[in-house]
Amino acid sequence: MEKYAAFARTCIGASHLKRNIVCQDASLAVNGEKYVIAAVADGHGSPWYLRTDKGAQLSVKSAEECIKEFLDNLENAEERLGNEKERFVLFSQLWRSIVARWHEYAKADFMENPFTEEELDSIPEDRNYYREKYLSGDYLNAYGSTLITAAATESFAFCMQIGDGKCVAIGADGTAWEPVPWDSRCYDCVTTSICQEDAVLSGRFCYFDRESIPPAIFIGSDGVDDSYCSDEILYAFYQGLALTFAQSGVEESVRQLEAFLPEMSRRGSGDDMSAAGIINPAGLKAAEEKLLSIVEARNTKASETAEPEQEVTEGDSEAENT
Repeated sequence: MEKYAAFARTCIGASHLKRNIVCQDASLAVNGEKYVIAAVADGHGSPWYLRTDKGAQLSVKSAEECIKEFLDNLENAEERLGNEKERFVLFSQLWRSIVARWHEYAKADFMENPFTEEELDSIPEDRNYYREKYLSGDYLNAYGSTLITAAATESFAFCMQIGDGKCVAIGADGTAWEPVPWDSRCYDCVTTSICQEDAVLSGRFCYFDRESIPPAIFIGSDGVDDSYCSDEILYAFYQGLALTFAQSGVEESVRQLEAFLPEMSRRGSGDDMSAAGIINPAGLKAAEEKLLSIVEARNTKASETAEPEQEVTEGDSEAENT
């Protein structure tokens, strides 16, 4: 689709490299003729979530498949989604299908590959509850993951989320905000998860009609969020990224982002990093001067209050689902 472009990049965290831990993030981007889709997922860092990396991969895969089916089969989409009550029903059905698809994939993986003794022995003794849980055949927690996904067509866009991480939109005036409502159950190292029993009731949504689609919708795992000490500074990162897209185009901007993510992890949270999004290149180009003004003002302020830089040596928090 000419108007919008989707991108996604993931890198292993600096702390995971040091501790020889597999990357537990996953992301994807779909650039189709009629719509674009982006998704990021973050597995839970604690060692008793035995296949959380696989769970993250299954989360973005489920989102991609179900959103494609939803958009391919939804008739009179703009009119129906423009009705708030019908939109809630349709989005609830879509979210339920994503969770159900994830369950199907997790079950298939477990049935084909039961937990090994090596996996079970990696669970700390003080979390022996999980070992007993998994031995009884209750396997879902092992695949726990967050998920954020966004999709856009020529006439509307929407985002869906469970768990932590952030969705940040950049407006035509350069301002940044979070369009997806926050879940107060996500705090510190605790997050909601697609593996929990009430996952179908825990999805959060936002919707943009034709006139309100922002020129950039960014989604990132909490490894990105935790690299910045405040939402204001996180927004500044995404505003700077939006400016890069405006000045350098999609391909070069994604290349720069891919090169920067490992450095962000090293200097910041130490966690795995996933950043993805949907952008309107023409819309960002039109907002270039406003974005430049905002970024320059922030850079000037930062240089006046700069403190010595400290490198993170201990890494990511071990997220635990509620």
